[in-house]
Amino acid sequence: MIKKIRLRYGENPGQDAYLINKDNESIFNFQINGKKISYNNLLDLDSGLRCLDEFTEPTSIIVKHTNPCGVASAKTINSAFLKSYTSDPKSAFGGIIFLNRKVNFELANKIYKNFFEMVVAPNFDTNALNILKKKKNLILLKKPKIKKEVKGYKSTLFGKLYQTNNLTPINKKFLNLVSNKKASSRSIDDLIFSLKIVKHLKSNAIVLARNKQTLGLGHGQTNRVDALKFAIRNMKIYFKKGSFVCASDGFFPFKDSINLLHKNGCSIIAQPSGSINDREIISFSLTNKISLYFTKNRLFKH
Repeated sequence: MIKKIRLRYGENPGQDAYLINKDNESIFNFQINGKKISYNNLLDLDSGLRCLDEFTEPTSIIVKHTNPCGVASAKTINSAFLKSYTSDPKSAFGGIIFLNRKVNFELANKIYKNFFEMVVAPNFDTNALNILKKKKNLILLKKPKIKKEVKGYKSTLFGKLYQTNNLTPINKKFLNLVSNKKASSRSIDDLIFSLKIVKHLKSNAIVLARNKQTLGLGHGQTNRVDALKFAIRNMKIYFKKGSFVCASDGFFPFKDSINLLHKNGCSIIAQPSGSINDREIISFSLTNKISLYFTKNRLFKH
């Protein structure tokens, strides 16, 4: 049975909006606190849940305007949240928190001290709920199970565009070393972590990470160099100098990006192949002792 659920408004006040749902179980059934879920909330939920589904270990993702702004995995969900928040606390303001573990009392206290639009988690301890429900407008949502749809579509002026969704698993088999220097197993884990995130950023997209924490994210730029500069700028604001890895959703067409990474201390990079200048990029990596990995597929998202 098809349900048509009226929303408060669309992306902006003055725009009518509806959710047309074919499933028996509506997303609204998972809400346990807060104001009515909006059109923009639903877009952020879609983006955040798809990204969170990439991870099995304790992971926290903070989403703003459909893009992750801080992501971290750790041994505990409390540590993961703290790392995701400190990745970019300015952008996290008013964002949506996605967690793949239960919210406990200690974590709820940390969340309560800052302003967020929504918290999504598999469950909440009773004491955690008592704290978070003090904020009447804070939306609390039990994480629904995600159906991995094989096909997706977008509406355009010309009709609906259909395509198969990008469900390629990102693991060690996704990487192919094309330079002489092999990265450590820890750095490989960071590359896989970064690629899982860059897959869900708007192109052109760059992820800089260390110890399964995002240091800088660049996305939605019209050229890859600007996306990289944005990510590096963010990293320098919130983090001290140190080694880090870089994942790119598309190839580097020229040496400018990889040269900029090298100058800023990055020696481990993952990017897809496909540029007419691939050999030049590989040569630069060999000369400068960079661990360069070509990915199995491109990871564009528009």
